[in-house]
Amino acid sequence: MFSFRDCAPAEGAQRIASLLPRLTVLQDAGEDAPFAHLFSVATALHLGDTLGALSCYHRLTAALLACGARRVSGDLWLDYLLSLVLERPHAFAVMAANGRMDEAERIAMRADLAILGELATLDGAHLYRMAAERHRELQLKPRHAKDNISLMSSAVWAGGSIRPAPAANAKPVQEADAPAPLLSSMPPESEWLPWHYGEMELRDAYVADEAMEEVIIRLLETPDWRALCDDLWNFFAAYGSAPFLKDRLFHVKQNALAPLPLPAGQFCVLPCYEPQRSALTAHAIRFMRGETTEPLLLAGPAGVGKTSLALNLAEELPELRLVLLPRDAACDAGWLFSALSAQPLRFLLLIDDADLSAPLLRSIFSQRAAFGCPRNVLPVLTAREDAPDRGAFKTLRLSYPKIAEFAEMVSALLSQRGVEPDPAAVRNACVDYQVDARDCLSVSAAVRLADELAAMV
Repeated sequence: MFSFRDCAPAEGAQRIASLLPRLTVLQDAGEDAPFAHLFSVATALHLGDTLGALSCYHRLTAALLACGARRVSGDLWLDYLLSLVLERPHAFAVMAANGRMDEAERIAMRADLAILGELATLDGAHLYRMAAERHRELQLKPRHAKDNISLMSSAVWAGGSIRPAPAANAKPVQEADAPAPLLSSMPPESEWLPWHYGEMELRDAYVADEAMEEVIIRLLETPDWRALCDDLWNFFAAYGSAPFLKDRLFHVKQNALAPLPLPAGQFCVLPCYEPQRSALTAHAIRFMRGETTEPLLLAGPAGVGKTSLALNLAEELPELRLVLLPRDAACDAGWLFSALSAQPLRFLLLIDDADLSAPLLRSIFSQRAAFGCPRNVLPVLTAREDAPDRGAFKTLRLSYPKIAEFAEMVSALLSQRGVEPDPAAVRNACVDYQVDARDCLSVSAAVRLADELAAMV
């Protein structure tokens, strides 16, 4: 395998320029992509523009910082290469997540992995060394090549032969004359922003980390990355492709899935809804065992915690992915079912504040009737008591809590916030709230009251 450690600048630039255009599955198109900046570094080195190489290197470093690659290897360049393989929904990952094996796609992926494995041996210090050596070459090189007249003049003054070589026998020029370097000396390596920032470490949490960490370590330790092509297929086939490797909770936004920004532990189990929670959990477990995809309706007035109950379920069952479909979301049902059914994962599709007469809901359930709901998707709907046709679904009903249940709810929320509740004080606060607010006792009201009491401690 080619080594960038001791290669001449011309060899290194040519090798970079020969590798990047050959990528197919793992290419990163775009003028601001890191590979485009790396190619610019190689071009500047080839032309002898060492100041240009310095500028392109820092643009490359800026692109590596801004590309969103996960900080895991301790090196910005390796982070980026790992993100191309693991964090992008490229064709090979999508194919494997769907359980397919296309031999042509596998061959292309192996070729790309071989290229990335070689590029993984490159680092910023190698580029600095090549730029510095190229700079010294240009400083030592004569500024202008001598023509035949100059050669003959030199020979006369030196007392030598004045016979010029015939033009037909002249050797071809090997390299165009490069301009004198603009910089008298290259900046020291200490001023050349390094890519290395630490040791290999999972600095954040991905839902697929248990398996992903092993894959990352093997890629970093294996010189020839194409040897891991089949292991990567097995990884994507078991854990899915991006974005499902990172997050568990999503919402539908303009026919796309985006992470749902909810901090862990935001929703706690509320005592007064224990029967509904147990029934919902049992139904979800049956779904995860492949025993049912029957839709479930959580019915009840506004503010009783229907959505919170479903989100809490997603936290309790970490193998489950949740996709929230808001009431007014613009979404194509066919696209949504196709995107979810292409993954090896189980999804709870939470259709929040559902209007069963809306075109989107009719589309979803008409497709379910015509083609069958994907076996890995469980529809769970929330709706108010007056939602039409709720009898068509298995229904769990929630109602406003009584004062004692409301006090239990506030106490549970206080405990979640690390505050030891005083039952008498909590009950008095709940009674005062009911008198002052003159409104129904809801989950949202319990959350507000718990926040107020916690702030007073």
